[in-house]
Amino acid sequence: MLTQEELASRAGVAARTIRDLESGRSRPQARTLRLLLDALGLDVAGPDAAGPEPEEDAPRGAPLAPDRTVPRELPRAPTVFVGRDEVVDGVVAAVESGSLLVALHGMAGVGKTSAAVWLAHRLAPRFPDGQIFVDLHGVRKADDPQPDPRGVLTRLLRSLGTDGQELPADLDELRARYRSVAAGRRMLLVLDNAKDADQVEALLPGTPSSLVLSTSRRDLSRLAGAYSVPLGALDLAEAVTMLRAEVGDRITGQDAVAVAERCGCLPLALGLAAARLRSRPQWTAKDLLARLSDDDHLLSELDLRHGGVAAALNASYTELDGDHRRVFRRMSLVPGDDVDALAAAALSELKQQRTTWILEALVDVHLVESRSPGRYRLHDLVRVYATQLAAAEEPEADRDRVLARLVDVYLHFAYRAAHQISATTVRVLTEGMAKYDLGLPGFVDKAAALAWFRAERANLAAAVTASWRSGNLEAAWHLATAFGAFRLADRDYEEYLRINDAALEISRDLGNTAYEAVTLADRGRHLLVEGRCGEAITCLEQAVARYRDLGDDAAAAMALRTMGIAHRQSGRFAQALDVYGAALVVADAAGEPLARVVVRANMVAPLLRLGRLADAERCLDETERLLEEGDEYNRLRIDSYRGTLAREKGDAVGASVVHSACLDRCRQLGFRAGLGPVLVELGTDLTLMGRGAEAAAYVAQALEDAEELGYPALVRTALVDLGRARLVTGELDEAAEHLERAAVLAESHEDGYELARARHGLADVWRARGDTAQERQHLRHAAEAYAACGVPEAEEVERRLG
Repeated sequence: MLTQEELASRAGVAARTIRDLESGRSRPQARTLRLLLDALGLDVAGPDAAGPEPEEDAPRGAPLAPDRTVPRELPRAPTVFVGRDEVVDGVVAAVESGSLLVALHGMAGVGKTSAAVWLAHRLAPRFPDGQIFVDLHGVRKADDPQPDPRGVLTRLLRSLGTDGQELPADLDELRARYRSVAAGRRMLLVLDNAKDADQVEALLPGTPSSLVLSTSRRDLSRLAGAYSVPLGALDLAEAVTMLRAEVGDRITGQDAVAVAERCGCLPLALGLAAARLRSRPQWTAKDLLARLSDDDHLLSELDLRHGGVAAALNASYTELDGDHRRVFRRMSLVPGDDVDALAAAALSELKQQRTTWILEALVDVHLVESRSPGRYRLHDLVRVYATQLAAAEEPEADRDRVLARLVDVYLHFAYRAAHQISATTVRVLTEGMAKYDLGLPGFVDKAAALAWFRAERANLAAAVTASWRSGNLEAAWHLATAFGAFRLADRDYEEYLRINDAALEISRDLGNTAYEAVTLADRGRHLLVEGRCGEAITCLEQAVARYRDLGDDAAAAMALRTMGIAHRQSGRFAQALDVYGAALVVADAAGEPLARVVVRANMVAPLLRLGRLADAERCLDETERLLEEGDEYNRLRIDSYRGTLAREKGDAVGASVVHSACLDRCRQLGFRAGLGPVLVELGTDLTLMGRGAEAAAYVAQALEDAEELGYPALVRTALVDLGRARLVTGELDEAAEHLERAAVLAESHEDGYELARARHGLADVWRARGDTAQERQHLRHAAEAYAACGVPEAEEVERRLG
């Protein structure tokens, strides 16, 4: 027995209507009577009326009520639909597994409606009681009225066969009626362009027999039980396939790639571009590309009777309030691809917490993307749209001002990160930290600093150019200079040289000789790391001249020290000592403690190479006396050199003990830049001790680190020592491979010493193979190169040649 309330709910009529019928205050209308009979499971003709019994084993797909209206309202399926195979397969699998609510959500123009219609046609045979398509008009202008839920429900009920029937005036009663009419039907309902999850929730049938496909620009993931599908732009290959399907042989694959990239692989934009080309038979694809090439007119070209990309985005933008609009517009000022909330807050001039909340809200409406937690970006076409909004709604002076705020934030963190990863304290970094101190936190360790740099790298590089163009020259130079301090963090040499070029031009635009000197010295270091020693020496000579003119002897000494390294890495050890000697005179005159230590420490290597062991030992003792307490990096270098000195005196075992201890300390202190050289030294010790396999393991690790850090000089050295270790283990082919590669690199970088060592090693390989002719040929090349370097090995090789 049903209560009045239960019967009302099942029939979709008001409980008051049932009470009025039972009390005799009203007579039932035909429609109401039918609803009540359906709810009670009775036939219209009465419980005893004759009629055919339903088949107990009726097919699952058969209509449940043949006399009911069966709507077929799906729009025509898209003629071209590509690139959503994973989405389609996922939805079909979900429906087969019992999902009855699919939520497609994504940015404007991403093809949500097309995907929903395509899926609906694919799934329609499973739902024989009909298919209904309703545009919910969820995207509206800010001053437009809210979508009328009563109108939507009335529309659904009419599709389900209630034309001519009186519908309840009360909204709750209308919803109940809709659920009653939909109950038991196996139908497919497409709710397109929903305002939000609440609007979809209110229109879901009450019984689990129908499938609902919903689309929205807002995230619909919070719909309970929904199979949520966030739709993004197509990938490049899919976009090209779509274009070529739309226009056939009028576009080549190469031109299709270019058009797809200009359209951001957004289906709406791709379709409009294809339509543009189809409507102009006289155009070629290159004509279309020419019109799409200018950002200022790109969105106008992707417009068709005011139904283009800009119009679609504008509908979303006008729904936002003032702060949301500001954050969205100013995201277009981001120099790189994406930002974190702190940077976005600097641009929007809002608190970071509120900016984060707004950004997440913009992600929910698919105006902003978040590809990794805490970082936000704009799709390429959305960025063009936001850029035009910013230009139209904000004065250029305001845009330059907030960009400067962002650059100041970058400078605060860039100098602190650079200071963390620098092996030694560099004056320009210390001064930069003080100049751009915003009172924000720094970094707890090198790992955190490096992680920040890698996340912001593209932004920092782009911000240099953006600041330069906006006239913020001082900040642009500082940002370029801080960027250069990370040259060992990755291997993109050309990027560092490009940024350095900008810094050099900016310093000259400023007329600042001190900045120019710093930038020239930086350029010398960049070129040195890349292995271009001759060019490095030229830049460093110019830097030294400017430093001396400025009276900055400490900086001049450090630039001379770098010049000495360039000579040493080229195998010109005597020239290196001459330059180090000049640097030492300048450093002593300047009374700069760090420069005096660093220059003396660097003199040890060429002294060892030239066989001047007593001089090397005296230099180490003097350097150690000057060492300041707490300077662990230079302490480690001195100790490592002492191990090498012991080996050169014939004590390879003692050297290995020293180098093993240095390796442990290097790892404990996190001195990654010093790790490779110590590994090579330990490998050399072990090779001389006949422990080739152990030596190869250490040197192979050094080689891997050197290649990852982009340190060509160490790569050359490690390859030679790895070849020598393989010789000890008898792996002649591997030894030859490493040594030949080292010879090629050394020759291309004009490194005479490592070229000689590589040739010397190859001679030993051929001797082990029993080929005297090849052995002598390599020995002759080694002898020439050793002689040019002025090192003792030249005499050893000459003796072998006899």
